[in-house]
Amino acid sequence: MVSSLISAILAWLHIFSAIGWMGSAMFLAMVLGPSTRELPPPSRRDLVQRLFPRFIRYVTVFATLTLVFGVLVGMVLVSDGSDVLSPSTTWGLRIIIGASLALVAYALALAVGLRSARGILRLLEKTPQAQQEAQALEMAKLTRRLRLTAATVTLLLSASLIFMVAASRL
Repeated sequence: MVSSLISAILAWLHIFSAIGWMGSAMFLAMVLGPSTRELPPPSRRDLVQRLFPRFIRYVTVFATLTLVFGVLVGMVLVSDGSDVLSPSTTWGLRIIIGASLALVAYALALAVGLRSARGILRLLEKTPQAQQEAQALEMAKLTRRLRLTAATVTLLLSASLIFMVAASRL
């Protein structure tokens, strides 16, 4: 009884944090990225400087909590000695594939995406507005990398979600 209650709570925390992570990746890829291209440079600068610090913090927290709660759910499931996470079972194989995709998405988001976002912030903070044309090439490279990473993470998380839902249907 207690184990199933703990498992349910951890599963809901895992799902909630995954929604936050995937939602932030989708927001960046589908809304923020395309919208900032249409803004004049001063407005874009203000928006990025206000939004990115909070965005970086939330992505880091939600992505990390998603993995932590997922691991904890797995630990509760195997604590009774069963082999539910074994790749020899259909359920276990789907969960392992979904978790692997999420782990790749996590590494990509933190190593490439958030590093690019921090690089954009550093360029905006250290470069006076009058000299930004000189940094335009670096800014374009970082922005393109960030948008591509957000789209890739969204696709990886979508595939992960498909495997996780497919496993839950068994």
